[in-house]
Amino acid sequence: MTTNHHHLKARAESAGASAFGGDWAIDGWAVAPGRIELIGNHTDYNGGPVLAGAIDRVMLMAAGPILEADTISITAADLRSDAASCSPRDLIDWRATSDDRGPIVYVKGIVAALMARGIPVRSGVGLAVSGDIPPGFGMSSSAALCLATILALTADDNPPYEMVAIAREAEHRAGAMVGAMDQSASLAGGVIRFDGRDNTFEHVEPHLGDHVFAVADSGVSRSLRTSAYGMRVQETTEARETIAQAYNLDLPNLAAVEPFWDDILPTLKQHLSPVLLARVRHIVTETRRVNAAAEAVNRSDWVTFGELMNASGESSAGDYDISDPVVEELVAHMKAQPGVLGARMMGGGNGGPALVLLEKSAVDAVRASLATFYAKHPIRNPDRAFHVCTFGPGAHRES
Repeated sequence: MTTNHHHLKARAESAGASAFGGDWAIDGWAVAPGRIELIGNHTDYNGGPVLAGAIDRVMLMAAGPILEADTISITAADLRSDAASCSPRDLIDWRATSDDRGPIVYVKGIVAALMARGIPVRSGVGLAVSGDIPPGFGMSSSAALCLATILALTADDNPPYEMVAIAREAEHRAGAMVGAMDQSASLAGGVIRFDGRDNTFEHVEPHLGDHVFAVADSGVSRSLRTSAYGMRVQETTEARETIAQAYNLDLPNLAAVEPFWDDILPTLKQHLSPVLLARVRHIVTETRRVNAAAEAVNRSDWVTFGELMNASGESSAGDYDISDPVVEELVAHMKAQPGVLGARMMGGGNGGPALVLLEKSAVDAVRASLATFYAKHPIRNPDRAFHVCTFGPGAHRES
């Protein structure tokens, strides 16, 4: 292996041997990173832009043959459960039900999406996965798992945008109606500016200087499959359709309202409920914030970037109503610390971490300050609750 995640490799090997037998032989590895969303909350599936980056936390998957020729099995080193299996022939048109649980859900989604495209799928294989992306932490562990599964179950190199589409479809089949930003960031590596209009992305080269991004655990776990995420998708779809009809506008997505926003705002409340109006306001203003943040990155103006992060978080918690009281308390705690330029909730919402932009010199003090927060809101591993992020490579295979 060429990564430095040797401890994850050892855990995956051990889990695979336990599940598939001591003679199970690994013949390939797939690695996919988690991501942080720098700014652009819920804009991707609404056709807006996002700044996001792949980080140095990964999902690592080992693959090796098993005796059952028409079977794909997966075991997770981090879960206290038996290996789960599926047969590709049973997965044509597969979609998850409320009873489906665990990593096998995403494996089934990937297999179904691959078969729908006529892409050959490896079977007779055992998969053992290990990772250091905390589930429910807003770092897109599910997107990383999906990309690693594609790499493990296919022999050829699929085009990047097709891999993103397959991984996204798998999450849709699993019940999470996500956009394509998570998968794009994990696949691309580094920092990208994602364009939700056509699901394309381009690399960005931020010069952070004496600043770093970090995430702090709120202790409130979340899942896209059970959060308000799906409801926000429905609400923004309804709002787009209503605005398009009311103003005779061609709106391929909700972010396309932005150029018309100032003109239609005085009369918009005649057509939208207060709730839907708030949802639209978030998407429009967040689109503007991402564009302003991209300009700030070009200038290495991290003070402005931090201010935009703060505004993003306030809009996400208020207009989009996707945060959590404990997360917002954590955000307020972070904003009060010397050396912090910006802080906000990150990810799908209803829990997860706070994203923080801070000066490198303040890292130790900010980490230490969390002791007071966790005294009020105890979590399982407070010593591992604050992670300074380093941007890293995208999803890839290793021998």
